Amino acid sequence: MKDETTLARWINNEMDAKELEDFQSSPDFATYEKIKKYSAQLVAPGTDIDAMYNQVASKQRRVTKVRTLNPWLGRIAAILIIALGITYFFYTTNSTMQMADAGQRKEFLLPDNSTVMLNAGSSAEYREWNWNGNRSVTLNGEAFFKVAKGEKFDVVTPQGIVTVVGTQFNVRVRGTRIDVTCFEGKVKVDNQKEIVLLTPGKSVAYENGIAIPVQDDALEQPGWLSYETKFTQEKLSSVIAEMQRQYKIEIKVKGQLPQKPFSGTLPMNNLNDALEILKATYTAYDLKSEKSGNTVLLSVE
Repeated sequence: MKDETTLARWINNEMDAKELEDFQSSPDFATYEKIKKYSAQLVAPGTDIDAMYNQVASKQRRVTKVRTLNPWLGRIAAILIIALGITYFFYTTNSTMQMADAGQRKEFLLPDNSTVMLNAGSSAEYREWNWNGNRSVTLNGEAFFKVAKGEKFDVVTPQGIVTVVGTQFNVRVRGTRIDVTCFEGKVKVDNQKEIVLLTPGKSVAYENGIAIPVQDDALEQPGWLSYETKFTQEKLSSVIAEMQRQYKIEIKVKGQLPQKPFSGTLPMNNLNDALEILKATYTAYDLKSEKSGNTVLLSVE
């Protein structure tokens, strides 16, 4: 304690001459002298107390602003998301339907510029979305296709699937029968029982899944495009149904139709000639026809 008081008195210059002489003769004086010398050189930075106070007070008064989002923004965003989802769903699942009514034909282009010609009383349905990745047409009736080159092309029917890459072919689906003819390229026909590969001029036909022998076709396009329809081992009732579609008429049958199938070509732009061909084919049944407006009465004796 005495040493601390002596040191304090020396630092504050409070010693008398005798005390200072005795202190300077002490062994630790040299060390204390150095400490005093270097401590005097240290300068504390200036401090503006008023400015510091004002700064602290300012921070205390400052209020953090919290932005409150309008609750409607969340609802609007949710509605937009739902709307976009619905739009996407309908866009990706929406299909295009093309139809040819009785007595009419319709030609249209698919998204890849493939050409389809629908025969009378036929319809085709397809989806434009992702067309190049899924070229598929659902067919009911008859159509002639000119397919652009690309990925595989499917014609889906109730009686089987016809698959091609780039070619020209005809598909006719009426009731439980399907007829396919290849005019260019190659066509694969899958009737769920067997797969047949057709080359140009070759045809295949199935009735209730059973193959029907058909002749090769040397034509470059289906005859119905020029209003001549070819039938091979066709039920007479199916032939009459096709005539009704092409001529947009009603054919009433009186009596029992012959069970003998019809093979031949009928004009679809001259009703009288078509009826005469039927009469000549079934002479044993003495067919008679009578027209009245848009109705034809076909009598079987």
